Amino acid sequence: MKVLPRKIAVFIILLLSFAMARGTRAALAAENPGWQADWERTVAGAKKEGAVSLWGDMEITHPDIVAAFTKEFPFIRPITVTGRVGDLTLRILSERRAGKYLSDLYSGVMGGAAFYEFYRTGVTDPIKSTFMLPEITDESKWLGGKHHYVDPEHQHILLYEGNVAGTSIFYNTESVKPTDLSSYWDLLDPKWRGKIAMFERVGSGFPSMTQIYYNSRLGPDFIKRLLSEMNVTVSRDRRQATDWLGTGKVVLCIGCADVERASRDGMPVNELDRKYLKEAGNGIGLNGNSGLALISKAAHPNAAKVFTNWFLSRRGQMVWQEVMNIKVGEPSNSMRIDIPKDKVLPQARREDGEKYRVTGFLDPEPPTKLIDELLGRKKAR
Repeated sequence: MKVLPRKIAVFIILLLSFAMARGTRAALAAENPGWQADWERTVAGAKKEGAVSLWGDMEITHPDIVAAFTKEFPFIRPITVTGRVGDLTLRILSERRAGKYLSDLYSGVMGGAAFYEFYRTGVTDPIKSTFMLPEITDESKWLGGKHHYVDPEHQHILLYEGNVAGTSIFYNTESVKPTDLSSYWDLLDPKWRGKIAMFERVGSGFPSMTQIYYNSRLGPDFIKRLLSEMNVTVSRDRRQATDWLGTGKVVLCIGCADVERASRDGMPVNELDRKYLKEAGNGIGLNGNSGLALISKAAHPNAAKVFTNWFLSRRGQMVWQEVMNIKVGEPSNSMRIDIPKDKVLPQARREDGEKYRVTGFLDPEPPTKLIDELLGRKKAR
């Protein structure tokens, strides 16, 4: 058997590699014919628009995420509007009633009323229709081999963050042992009366209680007993509720925020692990995870498409995931499975090989109405 000269062998390998790469590109183009031409037209349109308006929390407004985007698309100037979820929701709705369409994209943590209200009132356009890059339309790169939407039409609101739902029960580690609780119903033990706080997210109500309301093993009965029997203290200040927990003013808190930050600062606070509560599952839900929505009548429609495709690309999600975990300090795990997870904080990591159930939209109005009634509020939020 003859051995080919080294130069000829290398040439053949390069030729085969080129053919395989060309075949891959051809296959991708066949899946979405004309995507390159559409993309080029969209980028050209974005250059003319010159800006994109990003509304929401740190998910899309953090300076490092914005800087990474402008590095690749320097001709698009991001206009960021950030603030509390409830404030932004009301602002967008009121501006639209006044005939002002200033926002292009909205992103924030799910579980509250913002996305639900946007979808219900027709504020969103199908974000699915903006996907052009093959690395986004190829759903095999996403958890479960598909994109996960939380609206009934499965095309308006994309859930791009996939943290396994926590218990939303936080405790003072000096006063409570994890083994003190084996069920949510144990929160009704008289020894906890007057020692429980509940965080209310302004404009979004009680996302944690929404999950409990729709849990078949808990439901409205649990909420009724909790608020009527346990003398629960409600706080609308995210830092205040966690400070109460850390100083021992309360020893349990439902839905507390900034607990990771408080723990790093030396406060004795932690979230109760799912393994201790028998009603907790391993699903990926809206509570605590982020979604992305395209606002209808967008001020910069082409630039919004460019940002969406960049943000959901492998590169964009790597930037987002690193910024949220390292810079913001918020456990965040992308739904993309083709990016490294070594920088994801432990609380947000998924187990390899385990199948997770992604839950859809949960109407926050019924639990909000019930809680308002139990708290003696005559008017809805």
